[in-house]
Amino acid sequence: MNIADAELVKAFKEGDTGALDELISRYKDRLYAYLLRLSRDRDAADDLLQEVFIKVIKKINFYGEREKFSAWLFTVAHHAAMDYFRSGYRRHEESLDAAGEDGVPLTDMLASREPGPDKILEEGERAAALQAAFDHLSADQREIFLMRHYSGLSFKEIADILGVPIGTVLARMSRAMAKVRTELAEGKD
Repeated sequence: MNIADAELVKAFKEGDTGALDELISRYKDRLYAYLLRLSRDRDAADDLLQEVFIKVIKKINFYGEREKFSAWLFTVAHHAAMDYFRSGYRRHEESLDAAGEDGVPLTDMLASREPGPDKILEEGERAAALQAAFDHLSADQREIFLMRHYSGLSFKEIADILGVPIGTVLARMSRAMAKVRTELAEGKD
């Protein structure tokens, strides 16, 4: 039986650390893929993934149960990534061993210390061609493409996260898809 995200958040707020483990398990791969593609750096993506889940633990009370958890999670990830890029350098990173507001180390809220997600990108010619096409996208197009593809967010949710009109999101996605198709078609020749 698949428990809804909102129910897991509620259970975590009530002290069930296993509920947090389940949420992390559901989203870590997609979130890591998004952060890796956005940052283009494994170390940065690893740091950002940890930072996002620390923020989720600390700010879980700000999650409104009426909103889609994945949209809220990717909003947190978007803000963390933008802060990282604006800083221009490695920022102070909080340790999971640091105590939270209640004095309990954040690692005690997690049931396991399993390693980060396995290798996300596949090897091969098709992956290389797709990566080359992806690299030709503008930063705005790339971010919308990633949010749509890896998070499954609706265009409305992406527009809300980025703070731009939905028409802008749709136009950027359309241009991104056209550019990727063109690049892939040219690569076949």
